[in-house]
Amino acid sequence: MKPILVLMFGSCRPVGLNLLRKLASAATSPKYRGSHRDDGWLRCHVKPFKLALGAALLPLAAYAGATPEKVTFPSLEETNPTKLDGYLYQPAKPADGKLAIVLAHGCSGMIDTKGEIRAGIAHWAARFSEKGFVVLAVDSFNPRGHKEVCTQSNRPILESRERPRDAYGALKYLVAQPFVNKDRVFLMGFSNGATGTLYAVEADGKPHKLAVEAKIAFRAAMAFYPGCNNPNKNRLKPAIPLAIFIGADDDWTLPAPCQELIALNKSRGLDAQYFDYPGAYHGFDVPGSKVRVRTDVQMSNRPGLAAGVHVGGNDAARIAAEKDVDSYLMRFLSSGANSAEKSPVTPKP
Repeated sequence: MKPILVLMFGSCRPVGLNLLRKLASAATSPKYRGSHRDDGWLRCHVKPFKLALGAALLPLAAYAGATPEKVTFPSLEETNPTKLDGYLYQPAKPADGKLAIVLAHGCSGMIDTKGEIRAGIAHWAARFSEKGFVVLAVDSFNPRGHKEVCTQSNRPILESRERPRDAYGALKYLVAQPFVNKDRVFLMGFSNGATGTLYAVEADGKPHKLAVEAKIAFRAAMAFYPGCNNPNKNRLKPAIPLAIFIGADDDWTLPAPCQELIALNKSRGLDAQYFDYPGAYHGFDVPGSKVRVRTDVQMSNRPGLAAGVHVGGNDAARIAAEKDVDSYLMRFLSSGANSAEKSPVTPKP
């Protein structure tokens, strides 16, 4: 400890615990910031302490990922398009190919009760950013005057209506940026946003109407624990590669309908993948989230949810899913993948 203190404070008097507390207070005080005062106490202690404090916090900032830039762009709604908020993460070391991904949040919304980006979205954004992706996390709720829709039986923002249009609005924004390759933008949704992802890729095996109109397309899509029990799920024929990731014990969005959906589309000759994780519930990929039971969830097509559903993280399942996501994306990022896999598979009737 002594060499560190000598390095920090040089020939100044030894630093005790009380002085360290005083230093911390002075170093972070708005009164000190910007002050030109430089008496011996400040010279000897506060300034070196600020430098040391910054050095200590630097690894933490790097671990948490770069602070995103808040951007705005319109949804692709037909009339009076909503001006959406997006959180743009720029990688410190961009990957070859100018890769990008759009993240779509769940029914709890983008922002938590502390005013921060929810842990699950922040985790995936930091992880993709570290791998060189440009990340755009889209807030579909707050710009429309809602913080969440989980507890609303008549939801004003729908997975089948606003969410796909928001995803393509984000895509249109990204492909206009010089640091993004328009052919290498992926879509990843969670829960409500994952169900929106299913609708965003659904087009009876043909390019989505929004993609055709805007002359843009996602390279592939990933849906984490979507709702697959829609009565019309048999009509879903994704026009781009689709992968579903879900907890095997999910009692909110049931895994069996999702497994059936993927199996059906595989039988049609489409590029569809299914991954499930034993012992994992809804939101299993959120770090530090304890498993709990929610009894406030409302879904018109799941009246039995009044009994409650399990929600919470599972570290083993999350780590496995991260590896599966990496492997899944590698198919599209390896050398020659664009040319080899660019042509869509013609679906069987």
